[in-house]
Amino acid sequence: MGLSITAIGQRDFSECLSIYETLKPQLNLDFLELAVGSRCDTRYIPDDMPLVIHHNCLYDNALKIMFKLMDKNTWVDYHQRIKGKDIQLFSIHPPKKKEATLQQVLDYRQELEIYLDIPVCLEVMPYRDDWLFATDFENNSLSKIPLLLDISHINIWAKSQEDIVKQWVEKLLPQSVAIHISHNNGFKDSHDIIPQGIWFENQIEKWNSQELFVTYESLPERFKNFDRAKRNISLFQ
Repeated sequence: MGLSITAIGQRDFSECLSIYETLKPQLNLDFLELAVGSRCDTRYIPDDMPLVIHHNCLYDNALKIMFKLMDKNTWVDYHQRIKGKDIQLFSIHPPKKKEATLQQVLDYRQELEIYLDIPVCLEVMPYRDDWLFATDFENNSLSKIPLLLDISHINIWAKSQEDIVKQWVEKLLPQSVAIHISHNNGFKDSHDIIPQGIWFENQIEKWNSQELFVTYESLPERFKNFDRAKRNISLFQ
């Protein structure tokens, strides 16, 4: 089990690290996901902490270290900054459809995985102008691609229809290496607090036992006092 910076962000990175340590025994956490939400300053990333890197999230002081899957020049800086850290997985957003062909996305993912020597997976995306939207999975041509299965993104595909969400999860779970769990209203990827009794509550332990990287991208209701500091600030960059 892991905790994403997204769930506890809009705080100093040092405070996020402290909150992770506080919640670690209560949520049975094994890793921290560095992600959008706070400035993950590479100068202060612990060497011995198991980590997942999620997309374009690293900083050097106040300067963001740019990463784009389709720009191999940006791979070099990321590789240098995470060298020597205990990185378990690198999960990334595929680009927009106007920026690359699907085959380019798939080829670059494979090349990045070889270059970093770290497993790399692509996240399913909530909106149709990005690759790995629902319609891209209709013909099973992506069945061998390692996925980050985001439950809230699936919820947007299904407009909060629980049966449809479950069907998509069942379909995509066999090729998933990671799962993001959070909550929303079926229209906006708002990373809302996870309400008690939600349908996937009883699935979390099962998914974790399957050696998937299961990550809280928002917090369960009982830990809402650790929720990200400013909900009126967008998480998206």
